Amino acid sequence: MTVDTIVGLFNIFVGAMLVGAFLFMGGGLIVWWIRLGTWPTYRDEAIEYMQWGVATLFTLVLLLGIAKSVQEHTREVLFLLGAIGAIAVAYALVWAFAGGEPEKKEEHGRGTDRR
Repeated sequence: MTVDTIVGLFNIFVGAMLVGAFLFMGGGLIVWWIRLGTWPTYRDEAIEYMQWGVATLFTLVLLLGIAKSVQEHTREVLFLLGAIGAIAVAYALVWAFAGGEPEKKEEHGRGTDRR
């Protein structure tokens, strides 16, 4: 699979999630309107649903922007991912050959007399 194909499938997934987010937001708005003037009101829960819908929409817009930039600048993105991977491998090798975690020194209690 090419990067463009993967990003195209990602766009389909994000589009389906976008429809779900609109339905979630619309459902919260309908519950908020319907419960107006009733007791017990579940309007606070409806507002929470709408907040989640807005947060999901914001996140999906960011993901679509990232997908669009990957489609337009595929070579640069692949170079950047390769550079990040090379840095991660180099860091892991240095950490492994340096001995891992440093040894902890034992501390003696303050009131002890050691001779």
